[in-house]
Amino acid sequence: MEILAYDQVDPEDVFHITMLALGSALTPEISEHLQRTAHPPHPDLSVCAVEDDMVVGYAGVYPQPVLTIAGWEDVGCFWAVCIHPQYTGRGIATRLLEEVHVRMHAIGLRFSMFHTKRSLSAYQLFRRSGYEDMEIWATAVARWETAHQPTRLRAVPPDQGGYDLTEQVFRDAARGLLGFTLRQKPFSRLQERVKLDEIQILWENDQPVGFALTSVDRSILYVRDLILKNGVNPGEAAAALASREKTACVYVKASRPVEIASLRQAGYQIAHPDWSAFLVKPLAPDVTLQEARRIFGIGTDRFLISCMDTIWE
Repeated sequence: MEILAYDQVDPEDVFHITMLALGSALTPEISEHLQRTAHPPHPDLSVCAVEDDMVVGYAGVYPQPVLTIAGWEDVGCFWAVCIHPQYTGRGIATRLLEEVHVRMHAIGLRFSMFHTKRSLSAYQLFRRSGYEDMEIWATAVARWETAHQPTRLRAVPPDQGGYDLTEQVFRDAARGLLGFTLRQKPFSRLQERVKLDEIQILWENDQPVGFALTSVDRSILYVRDLILKNGVNPGEAAAALASREKTACVYVKASRPVEIASLRQAGYQIAHPDWSAFLVKPLAPDVTLQEARRIFGIGTDRFLISCMDTIWE
């Protein structure tokens, strides 16, 4: 088995492996788009496992700037790890990770980060490879009658403001926070993956103070992103969203302690940690997980991560 860089193999072979293993294809056009819209531009560290003259495994990874207490630092972020269904159990994924870690370290990256679910086999693979679960994600669930409370906030679609307004609200809310706070303008991932009718802008009086990405399915209101300015009560924000849709249940994804505490106080049932996992691995012997927690603020109210930072394009 050989481990080769993405540009050393036929991109059509990567299309096939991602489609077979993930059901979602990395086409040559998508790969080119990812490079073109990266902010700032970054090298493609993706690698492929080749056996029997075919690509049987793929690990997609790229450097991403994350804000620390000392300024911006690039970290390694995965967007996909997949193995051909007929080649599992041969250690291919472990070899891919080993090679990616070497390549990350070679360009000066100190940390690798990855989002997965604890119920997936990838979770155990990454844990065996030295990743630690930061246990930041929580799920909050309440009946509509509990979630729908008096609030000073109102939730309305962005209307004419569209994606531009949403991105401006994000920049205002992210000011002073650490973590995944940088967005290129326009933020292609938001505009390509989220419909405008899934966005709700939260207003207090005549000022936008946050936004949420929402959807309704089988009488459940899902709030998968809740981005709020400092001082805005997350429980009130969820109540404003609930007032827009009378559903049987309200489901909110949260990652910051202030959000979790506010939703618990509002009567939500909380699972923390939930099945989502944010994994971090130091890439050098002199770097520790404790340092990662300290400089990125992981596990504190200063650390910002959204669903836009955890999905593959």
